[in-house]
Amino acid sequence: MKFALWADGVTNKRSIGTSPFKLVYGIEVVFPIQLVLPVAKFLQEVDSEPNDFTRRILHLVELQQVREHLLEKTKLHQRRIKENFDMKVRVDIFKASDLVLKWDAVRQDKGKHGKFDALWIGPFIISHVQQNNTFILQNLEGDEISGGPFNGRFMKLYFS
Repeated sequence: MKFALWADGVTNKRSIGTSPFKLVYGIEVVFPIQLVLPVAKFLQEVDSEPNDFTRRILHLVELQQVREHLLEKTKLHQRRIKENFDMKVRVDIFKASDLVLKWDAVRQDKGKHGKFDALWIGPFIISHVQQNNTFILQNLEGDEISGGPFNGRFMKLYFS
């Protein structure tokens, strides 16, 4: 039986399908009201109970199976999150010799720019295209800009 107790923070997490308490300690949380029925069942099944060593081995095997299942479930959850993130990624395809503007991250905070100040600086020329949407920029005179490589997410095409 699965319980959710908000005050103690014992809730089943949707991403892993169980409570963190069970993942750490290998057992469900036992509240005082739950102790009455297991004791009654224990008294009825005393003779059919395996010895302590066997019971502990079975418990460890079950705990390992639960952890393996949760590992698979966590990987599936992470894959779904990555797919959702990748759907939102905007792929800008810049090529060498394109003119671009670069986001001025230094001045983006409040108080570092005026209301009507432009936060895009440039134009710059893309001198090298690297992997994973990163670029080496140079100014219009041909000097390479320090601080690179620059991420394509923080650039946009410049139309003169």
